Amino acid sequence: GGTGPTPAARLSPQMLRLHLPDPPADSEEEEEAAAEGAAAQSSRSSIPMDAEHVELVKRTMASVKLPTLGIPAWASQISEDQWKDVVQRTLQARQS
Repeated sequence: GGTGPTPAARLSPQMLRLHLPDPPADSEEEEEAAAEGAAAQSSRSSIPMDAEHVELVKRTMASVKLPTLGIPAWASQISEDQWKDVVQRTLQARQS
């Protein structure tokens, strides 16, 4: 095996021609309001689901097929793990 970076480590959103918008600039007040709003929204939009309903949703979602024309060429050239690595590194870079 080589000692260089793995193929995923060499990938970047720019190389994949992805546009990632800048994250919003949050103030402490906005963060507090968002947290309160999210808690209120969660309690209002929560749908109680029994195990049978959960399985129905899972089966339905599993049967959804996206059109292949909507999948960019690079997506067939990297694995799911490589893509997750690109996303994780991008998020970490934004946090630092």
